[in-house]
Amino acid sequence: MKKIFSISLMLSISLSFTFPQSKIDFPDLQFTEVIKGKSSDIGYWGDGKVYVIELWGTWCEPCIKNMPKLSELQQKYAEKDLMVIGYSWEKPDKVQQLVSKLNDQIQYTLVNDQSEKFMKILAEELEIVESFPCSFVIDRKGKLIWSGHPEHGLEMVLAQLFST
Repeated sequence: MKKIFSISLMLSISLSFTFPQSKIDFPDLQFTEVIKGKSSDIGYWGDGKVYVIELWGTWCEPCIKNMPKLSELQQKYAEKDLMVIGYSWEKPDKVQQLVSKLNDQIQYTLVNDQSEKFMKILAEELEIVESFPCSFVIDRKGKLIWSGHPEHGLEMVLAQLFST
């Protein structure tokens, strides 16, 4: 019983810190091509949609393992204006090869950025890339409200965000 209480308390504490008053306006998404989906599906931060941006790589097994989960989240919250975007900076043919292999498991937009500008802003200027995969949740006003490994709270953040 103590263990259950401790876990519940930890979840309550972590959820209470999920939505800090963020001062970070998330940087504009920069990409050189759309690998899956349509560029017209991608709006701009603050357009009233909630965005999940996931940095991933073809070399990253946890990233690939997470793709079906991101697809589930996209479908679950699509009517509530969730937009999931996977971001890669690898050679497009390498990304496309993996996407062809996993096609049905990826039901969200994938973009590629050969210039790596967006990645450099996140990793070097803002220093908010912790691991791979790395997810970012941007609220309807364009503010970064959560970032981290998707297995460490992404679902809870979205559930809490869309329950209000």
